[in-house]
Amino acid sequence: MRVFLNGQEMFFAEGGYEYIFMKPYTRHQHEVIKRENGELTIQVYDNGVQIRTLVTDNEVNTLINRDVAIDTVNNKIYILEEDSKVQKNQDGSIEVLNS
Repeated sequence: MRVFLNGQEMFFAEGGYEYIFMKPYTRHQHEVIKRENGELTIQVYDNGVQIRTLVTDNEVNTLINRDVAIDTVNNKIYILEEDSKVQKNQDGSIEVLNS
C-alpha cells in the first residue's frame, strides 16, 4: 500500500497516524463519499483546516491545506500554522518549539 501526504510519499503505518492540530478546533464536519473505485473522506474544521483523503485498493492519498511535520517515531502528523516552529530530530521524531 502506498501512502501520500500533500503529494509526498510516506511510510505506511499500521493503525494510521494521529493528527496534532497546532491551532485547536471546537467543531468539525466529516463526510464519506463511497464510489466503486474508492472512498473519499472530507473533514472540515472550524480552525480553517481541511483534510481530504482518497483511499483506493492500492494507495491512500491525503491533502491537508496546511504545512505539516511528520513524526515517524510516534506516528503523528503535526498540522502547522504560519507561526508554528518545529524541529525534526535525527530519529524521525518532532519537537514543538512553540505552542
